[in-house]
Amino acid sequence: MQPSDTVQPIVLLVDKEDPAAHYDAVAAAAAASVSAYARRDSDDAWENWVFGRFTKTVRRAGPKAFAKLAAHAPSGTVVVGRAQALAFEPVTYEEMPKAVRALQVSGTQLPDDEPVPGREGAPVVVVNADLEMSTGKAGAQAAHALLAWYLTLSDQERSTWFDGGCPVSVRAAGGADFKALAAAAGAGPLIVDAGMTEIAPNTATAFVAAAGFGKSGLPAAAR
Repeated sequence: MQPSDTVQPIVLLVDKEDPAAHYDAVAAAAAASVSAYARRDSDDAWENWVFGRFTKTVRRAGPKAFAKLAAHAPSGTVVVGRAQALAFEPVTYEEMPKAVRALQVSGTQLPDDEPVPGREGAPVVVVNADLEMSTGKAGAQAAHALLAWYLTLSDQERSTWFDGGCPVSVRAAGGADFKALAAAAGAGPLIVDAGMTEIAPNTATAFVAAAGFGKSGLPAAAR
């Protein structure tokens, strides 16, 4: 199957008056991406994309633009702490709705405040702290990792996670900790970036930690 030339738009709410925490926004972007896929009515827009590189573009919107887009987003509005995100079905850049295409991509960086605690038993996406990715870039990589993990689940496991509100949290680990966690039994697929923006090609960026691996079990670098 040929790689898809479509991209999934993800939109983050960036409220300058009350900005969300960086890792909460990354988690919201990831959950919104998978929520849109889980809610799909057919595979027409998704099949080639899923079997390709499932490319994503994370864009930012102010409160008014975000509210307008939320009314039509197949993901619904995903909330993590103060962070909010939307996601749409994959489209070519030419077919992307004008209201989404007009949103800014680069420079999306939210404050590194303490994220909300993850829900017990929910997946934890570990991002590579050595890369110092922007919120937008980290959101795309976490979305890659969460979708790759979701695709490994049984139908019952997918339903349980989705019916529970698509819970997910994001933490960072670097160096040997990142490599060890990625290699642990039960960890989700390791995402290796194509290097189109911010980081070098073939760089490992994110994965879902082994099931049941909560915040208390993360090494200090990942908290």
